[in-house]
Amino acid sequence: MHQERLSTVAQLHQNTKHQTAPPVPVRGNSDCNRSPSDTLPKARRRVVQEPLWVAVSFPFLPLEALGKTTQQQPMAVYAQQGQTHTVITPNQPAQKSGVRSGMTLTAAQVLSPALQAVPQDVSAESEWLARLALLASRWTPAVSIAGDDLLLEISGSTRLFGGANQLLGKIRSRLTFETQSPCISAMPTAASALLCVRNGKSLCITAKEGIHAVIRKLPAKAVVAGAKQQRALKQYGISTVGDLLRLPRDGLARRLGPDLVHQLDRLLGKQADPQAAIAPPPVFQQDSAFDPGIANTGQLMPFMEILLGKLKAHLIQHHVLAEQLEWHLLNDSNLSVCIPVYLTHPRGNTLDLMKLCRLAFEGFQTPDLITHLSLRVRRFAPLPSSSADLFSILPRTTDREISLIERLQNRLGRQAVQGIGMQPDHRPEKAWSRCAVGKAVALSHGAQRPLWLFDTPRSIQMSNRQLLLGSQSFLLQRQRERICSGWWDSQSVRRDYYHAKSGALRAWVFRDLDSGIWQLHGIF
Repeated sequence: MHQERLSTVAQLHQNTKHQTAPPVPVRGNSDCNRSPSDTLPKARRRVVQEPLWVAVSFPFLPLEALGKTTQQQPMAVYAQQGQTHTVITPNQPAQKSGVRSGMTLTAAQVLSPALQAVPQDVSAESEWLARLALLASRWTPAVSIAGDDLLLEISGSTRLFGGANQLLGKIRSRLTFETQSPCISAMPTAASALLCVRNGKSLCITAKEGIHAVIRKLPAKAVVAGAKQQRALKQYGISTVGDLLRLPRDGLARRLGPDLVHQLDRLLGKQADPQAAIAPPPVFQQDSAFDPGIANTGQLMPFMEILLGKLKAHLIQHHVLAEQLEWHLLNDSNLSVCIPVYLTHPRGNTLDLMKLCRLAFEGFQTPDLITHLSLRVRRFAPLPSSSADLFSILPRTTDREISLIERLQNRLGRQAVQGIGMQPDHRPEKAWSRCAVGKAVALSHGAQRPLWLFDTPRSIQMSNRQLLLGSQSFLLQRQRERICSGWWDSQSVRRDYYHAKSGALRAWVFRDLDSGIWQLHGIF
């Protein structure tokens, strides 16, 4: 009996020796590798899902922001650094000629005499990157902009899209359609994902245990900021991130600074590295297609009501109101017409919006068949708080009808309906300007001004203290106002202004102090 137990233990020991070890994640170009936790029994799996960060870099971002990616001739974006123009991003034809990032523009033009150089537009790059970030928010709400790269935390979205492989495939496919040769890397930490894509590494690792094997061969200067620290790396003979990880932490912090130690901890996931997710503004765009096309704008009204109904659902979902609408009419013959709908204040009532849209379309005659109708809203205002009705979606207003100003602006155009504001200038013809309708501007002085001011003053005759304009005579009053101004811009005036009456009509006249000529300037 004892001998049988010993043989059983020996057999178990022999079986244990031949068991295979759990798989360790290794590098891959496109597919994610399974982490050791995937091999554990279900009862021992972690409940909390580990984060998975996807970093995306865009090698041709400066060219894409300027819309220059389709050029077949050599082209490069340059930036001025001190007194030197430095190449930032060359396109592929320029790279075939030997042009590289970081070289001077003069050297690049020697290598490629036909090189077309365009200056860098940082604001356009920011707008393009923000557009890509908005596009990436369809896969995860945790989207961050890190310099010229994007960061996406996708651990909460993998199950929705059928797994990490499927989600990365969708991201890669869509971004490749929008941009040129994006580099995509998925890692358990944000810092390691950014480090990989900035060094051109496109891979996917899901377990923290696999980070060290991936980053240890990357250049150490990629995690060290500052020229002084990079010179120190050469002095100490440190060339890779693995060299940094092998050094003692206290000595590394003393020689290269504690920030470097914290950066290494963030790379390996030993220190928290929170990222600020962007909050994209709500954007609405819906289209309708017609086959065959529509030649009468009146036939568009049912489709407009459908799109406005979708807009109402969007407004309710995001708790906002629309500030301005745009209708875009397109067809297969490259016809593109934009019809704006002007609002004096934010609105969300689709009935009011439809009335304004009808007015905006009244004067439009399409020269060709319309095959596509698009409604776009880019400007929104937050929904004002209201406690009048617990179940009301929109706040109660005293005037539920659309205003006269909105009707006139959409029927006649915004330029035809404007307000008048006062300018700080004593010259009457320069003391006013056009402003937004309804903007209240008080007079800077107490002098009365006529409601009707002529664009060009009209000459009048003076006879026996009476002013004659044709057959009509004006009686001049004694009170006067002297205006001497404009000496600084070569349009100086020296005038004495008087009030003049002719029956019930009251006019504003002046006498030019230089020439002595009397002129009629306005009517009260």
